[in-house]
Amino acid sequence: MKGKVKSMTEIRNIIHRLRMGQTNRQIHRDLRVHRSTIRELNRLAVIHQWLNTELPMPSDEEIAKLWNLKKIKTQFHPLDVYKEQLAVWNEEGLTSIVIHQLLKDKCSCDVQAIRRYRNKHFPKAVEPVMVRSTVPGNDMELDFGELGRFLDNDQAEKRVWLFSLRLRHSRKVYREIVLDQTLHTFLMGHVHAFEYFNGVPKNCVVDNLKAAVIRSTIDNDMINRSYQELAEHYGFLISPCLPRTPQHKGGVEGDVKYTKRNFLPYFLAKQKEIGAAAPKICDLREAMEKWDRDVADIHIVHGVGRSPIELFTSEEKQALQPLPKERWEPTSWIQCSVRREWRIMVNSAYYSVPFQLIGETVEVCITYSLVRIFHKHKEIALHEKATKKWEYKRNAQHAPPFQEAVLQCSRDGLLALASDIGAFTHQVAHNILSHPSVDKLKPVRYMLKLAEKYSRERLEIACKRASNFKIYSYASVKNILENNLESQSLEAPITAKIIPLLRPRFARDPADYKSSYSAKETFEERLERQHPISKHGNGMMGVFEGLLADQIMEEERQFQRQKSDQT
Repeated sequence: MKGKVKSMTEIRNIIHRLRMGQTNRQIHRDLRVHRSTIRELNRLAVIHQWLNTELPMPSDEEIAKLWNLKKIKTQFHPLDVYKEQLAVWNEEGLTSIVIHQLLKDKCSCDVQAIRRYRNKHFPKAVEPVMVRSTVPGNDMELDFGELGRFLDNDQAEKRVWLFSLRLRHSRKVYREIVLDQTLHTFLMGHVHAFEYFNGVPKNCVVDNLKAAVIRSTIDNDMINRSYQELAEHYGFLISPCLPRTPQHKGGVEGDVKYTKRNFLPYFLAKQKEIGAAAPKICDLREAMEKWDRDVADIHIVHGVGRSPIELFTSEEKQALQPLPKERWEPTSWIQCSVRREWRIMVNSAYYSVPFQLIGETVEVCITYSLVRIFHKHKEIALHEKATKKWEYKRNAQHAPPFQEAVLQCSRDGLLALASDIGAFTHQVAHNILSHPSVDKLKPVRYMLKLAEKYSRERLEIACKRASNFKIYSYASVKNILENNLESQSLEAPITAKIIPLLRPRFARDPADYKSSYSAKETFEERLERQHPISKHGNGMMGVFEGLLADQIMEEERQFQRQKSDQT
C-alpha cells in the first residue's frame, strides 16, 4: 500500500538519508513514505545511535528485530480464539474441510479463511534438496508411462505405454511406444536404447518393478535373473531405487510428464484436424519419432543453456561404453514346482522333469527355441520350446519305472513313446494305429520293443526306410532290422518275402466256376479237393487252421534254408 515501508531496502534507505542529514519532509517527498513511519524510524535511530556516521550501519537482523517489536497488532482474527485447538488438529493431519465442519457451529469463517490462517500460522516445513552433479556416460534412468488407448492394425483398441530411458547428464532420451510392460518388453527396451545411443552407460537407476527387482532388499540380492544376465552382457550396474522414492530418478519421471503434457495433446489435436476420432498406434509411433527429432532433442534445457542433442554429441557420446560384438539373446527365468505327474507348466505348456524331483522347486530358463530346467544350479532337463498351448514335451528317461508299461496300454501313450525315439518311428506307429476297425496296439508295442534288441537309433532308421517305401507294419520293420536293410541305400533292390493270401474258410474255390474242370472230376476227387486232410489237422474240422499251420511250417523251413545258405 502507498505510504508504507514494503522492504528492508526501503528502511535502510530511510536510515541512510537520516544519517546524511536529510529532513523528514525531504525523505517523504523523495520516497513517498508516510511521515509517521519516518518519524518512528528516526526515533529508533537516535536511541540506538544509527545516525552516528562514525559507527557502521546496523545490520538487517538488528533493524528487523527492533522494527518488528514496535509494530502493534491492531486487527483481531476470529480464529485466534481456536489457535491452540487448530495447532492440535494440524498435528493430527486434519484437512481444512474437516476443521470447517468442526467449527461451523462456533465460527463463521469459511474454508478458504481457515486455509489462509493455517498457512500463515502453521506453515509446512520445506525439505531441502541437493542438486546432483552429473558425469557424462555414468547414469541412465528408465520408466514406463501410460499414454491411453489407441487402435492397432486390426482396428482393435489397445492400451499403449511409453518406455523412456534417459541419460542423466545430456538429458538425451530414447522413447519407444509399447503395448505391454512384460519382462521381454522391458529387456528389449534396454537393447534398443543401447543401439540407439551406440553405447552403454555405467549405471542404470530403475524402479522396483518385478521385471527388474523380484523383491527389494538391503543387499539388492533379489534382482531378476534375466535382467542380471542383460547387465552382465552389456557391462552396466543395476541400481534400484528405494521403495516409494520416485524422486531418486526424477529426471525420467519428468520426461514422462513432459511427453504426456507436450507431445500427446499436440498429437491428438493434429489427429482431430484430419478427422481421426480414434488415432492409430502406427501413427502415434511415427509422430513420436518426428517429435523426438524436431522438438525434444533440440529444446534448450533450463539451467544448462544447451539442447540434449548438443550435450550428447559433444560430451556424453564418447564417454559411453562400447557395445559388445554380439546382440544379447533375450531369456526369461521363472520358478516352477514339479507336479506329481513329474512335469511343470510354463506358458500354458508342459515339460517333463525327472520323477525324483516331484514336489521340488526348479528354475526354468526360456529362450526363443529352448526350455532349460535347473535344480540347485544344475541343468536337469532340456526341451524344445512348445509351439502351441497345452502341448506336452516329454522325455521317457524322466519317467518312473512303471510309467512305460502304463503308456504302452493306450494309443496316446504308445505315440508318446514312439515320439521319444524319433519322428519316423512316430510316423510308422501312427499309421499302424490308424486302422479304422482293428486294435493295433500289440504290433506297435512289439515294434517299440525292437529298440531294446537293435537300439533306438537303428529302429529310427528302419522306420525311415519303411516310411519311404510306405510299408507301415511291424513285420516290415522287423524284416528290415533282421536283414540289416536299414544300412542299404534306398535305391538298392529289395527282396521282400511274399506271403500268399489264404481263402476264407467258407469261400468257394474259383475252380468250381469252371464247368469243364468240374465235369471231369469225380465225387471223391471233388470231396478231397474241398476238404483236404492236413498233416497238422483233420479233414472237415479246422481246415483253415490246418492249412495255415502247413504254410507257416513250410515258410519257416524255407527261411532256415536261406539263412544257412547265406552263412
